[in-house]
Amino acid sequence: MKKIAIIFFSLLLFFSFIKAENLIVKKKIFYINSYHSGLYWSDGIEKSIKETLSKSKIPLEFRRVEMNSKRNNNEPYKIKIAQKIKNQIENFKPDVIITSDDNAFKYVILPYFKDSNIPVVFCGINGSSKKYGLPISNITGIEEVQLVPQTVEILNKYSKGDRVGFLKDDSLTTRIELAYFQKQLNKKMEARLVTSVEEWEKEFIDLQNSVDILIIGYGGSIKEWDENKKQIKNFTLQNTIIPTGTGDGNLIEYALLSLPLKPEEQGEWVANTALEILKGEDIRNIPIVTNKKSNIFINTTLAKKFNIVFPFEIIDNAVLVK
Repeated sequence: MKKIAIIFFSLLLFFSFIKAENLIVKKKIFYINSYHSGLYWSDGIEKSIKETLSKSKIPLEFRRVEMNSKRNNNEPYKIKIAQKIKNQIENFKPDVIITSDDNAFKYVILPYFKDSNIPVVFCGINGSSKKYGLPISNITGIEEVQLVPQTVEILNKYSKGDRVGFLKDDSLTTRIELAYFQKQLNKKMEARLVTSVEEWEKEFIDLQNSVDILIIGYGGSIKEWDENKKQIKNFTLQNTIIPTGTGDGNLIEYALLSLPLKPEEQGEWVANTALEILKGEDIRNIPIVTNKKSNIFINTTLAKKFNIVFPFEIIDNAVLVK
């Protein structure tokens, strides 16, 4: 009889625990990555989002989706995938939506969730978010601003003139970046937006004969870029004849000077902001901000090639790479 009582009591505790677990209502966060896994920028943002959320005591259900819009850069695809994601969001019924980079915001949020009752927190919007009509009542975020004026200012000291070129993949993000950079610099940049490795190498050579400083960017939507990274790096180092700079963290071995942003800064910010909203903060009280953190990398191979010695205050805060 005693054994039966113990078993009964144990079962009662077990089912009480199960019932209590079922009563816990988890807050739902839906994350939209404009691009794809394996892209250093997206990976850095998502990793820091997950790490920040994992430290919260709020019970959470996290769902994520990729638009893959760097590899599929055509308009019909982006519209179609956005409609699919819209349906997923409506079925999931999140308490907060987080987006990274422009395409998720332009193709999913603006058409379907602008002024909705779901708070939206963005990161990775290049330049000013005013181009999307912000501020909007249910939206806040952190704008992405690369330090191109600062890069050009430093490289100007080692260049023969002030003509600035720009070389990157042909995508929505790149075109937005270019317009913003030209506004920051208050001058037109000689720009080449390309779709293949062959084009990238050709324009790299051509631009150096027509400008004095060249800003290069990652070819995330360039066909076969990842398979040819070593070839592109060797080609770039061998054929660099003017000072080059970049704001892309995976091109630090390709350019003389790199001032890449930290994707972790943006991931942490959107995750912490989402948590504040889930705790009851009104999104209308959270202002849109701009990234502030960056690293400095100096390519010693190219510095030696040009006999450049950077000032102590730059070297002291820089990482030296070959």
